Amino acid sequence: MQYTELQVTTNFSFLRGASHPEELVDQAIHYGYKKIAITDRNTLAGIVRAHSAARGKGFEIIPAARLDLIDGPSLLAYPTDKAAYARLSALLSLGNRRTEKGKCDLYRRDVYGAAEGIKFIAVAPLTLNASFDFEPGFERALREYRSELGSELYLSATRSYVESDVKKFFRLSEISKRLDIPLVATNDVHYHHPERRQLQDIVTCVREKCTIYNAGFRLHQNAERHLKDQGEMLRIFRGYPDAIARTQEIAEACTFSLDTLKYVYPEEITGGDRSPQQELTYLAWKGAKDF
Repeated sequence: MQYTELQVTTNFSFLRGASHPEELVDQAIHYGYKKIAITDRNTLAGIVRAHSAARGKGFEIIPAARLDLIDGPSLLAYPTDKAAYARLSALLSLGNRRTEKGKCDLYRRDVYGAAEGIKFIAVAPLTLNASFDFEPGFERALREYRSELGSELYLSATRSYVESDVKKFFRLSEISKRLDIPLVATNDVHYHHPERRQLQDIVTCVREKCTIYNAGFRLHQNAERHLKDQGEMLRIFRGYPDAIARTQEIAEACTFSLDTLKYVYPEEITGGDRSPQQELTYLAWKGAKDF
């Protein structure tokens, strides 16, 4: 059985990720991975450098993004083909145009309108409430997601290495069966090596405007958000082998590569007249070409 990491945050998620895309690619290759997904928050910015670092090494990048929504749980979005990638790009452009630079305002209805050809993983809350359960609003949102996104929706299971992990996995498996949303394993990677945890703590303090001495629970509780080898992930999810198998199911369905982008520059349109979607496609193509 093989595992593919489907949730990787790079330093292109501003003040969240602590490793460059190139470092994550090199570490994944060292561990024997054949591909990983880059899922930066509300952006595709990190995929160009990751794709360039992987080129010629027998390794593939799954272009993806984490969609942090205003009115619902976050979704990891994986376009399966070129048309789906264009829809995801347009969706992110829509969110960027709504707000100030550096932010992206997206709503559930936006995602439903762009969902064709995209596989989604709903991101579960990190912790349970005082009753050792998820808040009722999480399951209500999942019911709506399941209704709108159908069989393209999965539910993430991530071990946080805290005391409630076993209870959380049990609750997730219950919801998965009740709503018919398959569980899929992720590790919510934020850096390529455990030693990078200190830098991740620092950027968290900058983001939260606090010091390392009073950051408290705003920091990750441990250094486990690093990329792990496949053997370790198989051990962690030994009780949920189907969640491991579904990482391959999603990875194999995502056939889109930045190599397929061939930008045709219209002579009658100057750079300043390109639409946001045309501009993003052009920059992705140019970045991959230049690197």
